[in-house]
Amino acid sequence: MRTKLFIFVVLFSGILVLAMSLSSMAAVKNLVTNPDFVTNMEGWTFGADYGTFDIDKSEKGIVGNAALANVTKVGANAWEPEIHSPAFDLAIGKKFTMSFWAKADKARPLGTKFEQLDLWGGPSQDINLTDKWAEYHFVPTMELGSPPQFVVHIQFNGQTGKVWFSHFLVYEGDFTPETLSPVTPTGRLTTTWGEIKK
Repeated sequence: MRTKLFIFVVLFSGILVLAMSLSSMAAVKNLVTNPDFVTNMEGWTFGADYGTFDIDKSEKGIVGNAALANVTKVGANAWEPEIHSPAFDLAIGKKFTMSFWAKADKARPLGTKFEQLDLWGGPSQDINLTDKWAEYHFVPTMELGSPPQFVVHIQFNGQTGKVWFSHFLVYEGDFTPETLSPVTPTGRLTTTWGEIKK
């Protein structure tokens, strides 16, 4: 009887976490296509000859797959190499949120930017990664608009090493936290959205 009750509590808690995650995800319209790398690296680019950027099958993403950038050399500029997301439109004068999850093989800086294609301008912010998954976000008011389109631009600021990425979001408005980090609904049960989805 206790086993059935425990199984019920585990399943109910999992469904509750899933419902909360889905409802918070439905609250925003994500402008990035393939944000969870479920269709491999479709739409994403990485600077040539600087290493690799691909799905890491040995690592779980927060949602979907985890993409691993293994930077083996850098160029003369902080933006060499760079990762670009699929392109999207942004409106001038409006506030937009960029958020994603990341971790690195060691503590390190990383550059993020809403980069306007062709002109290469846009608001940017440096972040500091650790070796644990964490969510990072950036919420500028756009001083440029589309056309041309924008991309999420990630640069490695002159450092080699490994960085994992998961679950990119770009949407209009202020940052809206999602219920994706570990939660403890019963005091004993710890689960993550990534584990439920798998």
